[in-house]
Order: sequence, then structure tokens, then C-alpha cells
Amino acid sequence: MKGITTFFLLFFITGLAAQSPKTELRLEWFQEGHILQGVSINKQGDQLVFVKRLRNKEAGAVKAGPPGIENLISIGKDTSRLLDPVIAHYDLRNHHLMLLDYGWAPRFSPNSQRVVYANQQKPLNGARIIAESLKGNGIRIFELQSKKVVNAVTAARGFLMEPVFTDSARIIYKTGDAVNGPYAAGISLHRYNLFTKKTELLYGARIRHRLYDLLGDVYGAGNNYAFTVYSPQDSAPGLANEYSHLLMRGRDTLHNFGIRQYSNLDAKFTLLPGDRLVFLDDNHLMTEDTSFIVTYQAEQVIARKPLDIEFTKAWLSPDGRLMFYINNEQETFILRISDFSKTQLPLLKKQIHSVVWSDDGHQVAVVQDHDTLPNTDKLYLFSVN
Repeated sequence: MKGITTFFLLFFITGLAAQSPKTELRLEWFQEGHILQGVSINKQGDQLVFVKRLRNKEAGAVKAGPPGIENLISIGKDTSRLLDPVIAHYDLRNHHLMLLDYGWAPRFSPNSQRVVYANQQKPLNGARIIAESLKGNGIRIFELQSKKVVNAVTAARGFLMEPVFTDSARIIYKTGDAVNGPYAAGISLHRYNLFTKKTELLYGARIRHRLYDLLGDVYGAGNNYAFTVYSPQDSAPGLANEYSHLLMRGRDTLHNFGIRQYSNLDAKFTLLPGDRLVFLDDNHLMTEDTSFIVTYQAEQVIARKPLDIEFTKAWLSPDGRLMFYINNEQETFILRISDFSKTQLPLLKKQIHSVVWSDDGHQVAVVQDHDTLPNTDKLYLFSVN
């Protein structure tokens, strides 16, 4: 009798562990004729920042936007900035939208009291977004309580981009240049201290085979930050054929993902405490080849699980528990990595432009085409448990 009781207890516990992820739609937001980019979720999961831009001047004839917007940008009768990127802050607690400034890539501070971003210095006037358009851009901080803008770092030449807080006192940002023709990319990394007002170089610009090392996302907090580097390894005249894909901290390589044609590592891996790494290895030649979830410690494989699902694109959560993926039918799912249980999200079969997880993996924001309004993006926010 005792053995039977133990069996059913184990069966019950296993059944609980295999329950599918629970999701809840918390927000749907759009503004007619607008592109939505650069979404970021605060630590508490109750605020968003993102960039909204009109697609074209014709779209400017539509309504100014949903009611209740607090616009802190002084526009007046000047229409030269009609197509410029606008930093928007959305508070889920009171459904209040506030327009902060012109800029790109907003990110919250750890205490959610500040937003850091790259300021768009000059009007774009509908031009393509190329390196020349971004020259002169510096780093600004918006204080949410006082509603004040602070110029943190000014661009002496070139431009600055994609700042992130690694703690409440320090910001890491990239300097950029024109690469791959006229388009902009990060080529070096700096850190700015809000208290001392000093800047230090973390990773200098490097040219190999006549091409820059390219810098990806920044991960981790405090001095345990890390960043991705794509380093040219083989080149035809003026063009790299392959890149080393690296995760680095200062001059140290934490993990080498190998040499291959350029492949963006963003959301393909998770850096956990103790520099443990969870990696979605889906870089194979044939679509029918098996993908794996691989766990590394000190570059040694400690676990390797095959994925028995078909997907066209996927995003790992920062805590390594979950994966958002799209299948061949344009259906979207949340997968729990521990047991591969999954839940389908109630999204239409429309193109998905971006997927962003919160740091704790309990919120996920999705931007996709609007279901009825052409040339309009829609932002969704789901809680995941």
C-alpha cells in the first residue's frame, strides 16, 4: 500500500511539473501609421519604454494618437521632425503614455526611475536611417519623477548608441561607425559613471582583414557584465566571409560560439550566475537538422537536449527557463525548456518584428503587423508563468 501511495505521489508531482506555461495578455497598443521599435520592460514588469515612428509623411495626416498622451516634446509648427523616432513611456498601472524625447534604444535603470537612450540630434527629414543620419547623437537620461532630461555623454565625433544600465550608477554604451556600406554599427564599448562623470574604454575599435569587429548586446550587471563580439576571420577583398562569434568580458573570452557566417546571437543564449550559459544551437545547414538546448560551464558542455519541434525563429528568456518561437505556419508558442511543455499565444499569423523578454522571464513583449490597419505595428505584452 505504501508503494502504491508513493507511486501516485510521484505521478502527481511529475504531472504538476509538466503543466504548460500559463500566459495572460496584459496590453495591446498601437498608433495608426507608426512603426514600433526598441521595446524594453522594467524590472517590476509594470512599465514599458519603446520607440515610435511614423512610416511616412502621408501617415502624419491620421489622428495624432490615442487620448491621454502627455507630450513633453516641444514641436510647435515645426514639421521637420515629423518622421523622427520618439521615445515613449507607458505605465501599465494607470495606462498613461508619455512622450519623452527624440531618440533610440531606451532602457530602464535597475530601480525604474530613469530611462537612458541615444538622442536623435538632428531631424531625419524622411531620410534612410544610415550612419550619416546618426552623427552627433549623444547619450541622454530621462528622470521619470522630475521629468527632466540630462545630457550624460556628448558625441565629440561620430555617434553613440545603445546605452544600458549595468547598475544604478553606471552605463555602458557603444560608439559606432559606418560598416557594411553606409549603415551604422557598434565598434567599441565605453562605460560612463553618473556620479564621477568619467568615461572609461572597455573595448576599443579593432580592424581585422580591413573590417571592424562588430559589437552586439551587453549582458549581466555591475562588473560581471559581458558582451558579444563578431570578429572577421576570413575575407575576400574588403568583405569578410566568416566571423568568430564570441562572448567577452573585457579582454577575456567567456565563450567561443565558433567561426561561421555572421549570425546574430541576440536572444540565442542566456548568461546565468557563475557564468553558466544556456545556448540555443540552431545554426545548421538543413532545416530538418536537429536543434539543441546546450548548457555550458567554463566552455564545457554539461547538458545537451534535442529540440523535437520545428521553428523558423526563437528567442530564449534571460533566465533560461522559456523560449518564444514561431513555427512554419506562423503560429507562436511559449516553450518551457525543462520539460518542453508549450502554450500557443493568441496572435494572428502576421509578421513578427521583435520579441523582448523581461529580465526575470515573466513578461514578454511582441511587436507585429496590425491585423486591420496597413503600415501599422501593434505591441502586445504577455505575462508568463
